Amino acid sequence: MVFGRVPRLPCDLMFGAPPDRAQSTTDYTADLVERLHDIHPARQHLKVASDRMKARYDQLANSAGYQEGESVAVTSYPEERRSLKLQSYWEGTYNINRINDVIYGIQRHPRAKMMVVHLDTLAPYLGAIRDE
Repeated sequence: MVFGRVPRLPCDLMFGAPPDRAQSTTDYTADLVERLHDIHPARQHLKVASDRMKARYDQLANSAGYQEGESVAVTSYPEERRSLKLQSYWEGTYNINRINDVIYGIQRHPRAKMMVVHLDTLAPYLGAIRDE
């Protein structure tokens, strides 16, 4: 597209462009600037809405994390589930070792192999979660 116009067809060259599409370059640029000024307040509204959504997300996010030695449960993704509605999505009692703010090492017991997981896959251990 040249200056926001639809490419000309052969019939437009023979008979001329329809009057609704004929527009000089200066008129087009003035029209474009006016439309961009109309769009600008919408950008400000999008920014305000984005900030509001981020604030809501940050309230619910677990920014404090977990402490060393705390018991946690981790999301489970078994290959085969017989009844998805009845299965627990959490497994464990795992002891936690903090690697950084969002990455943790978890172990079932001190001699078990450590698994490295992200903060989003962990939840505080409440007790009645299936143990495997």
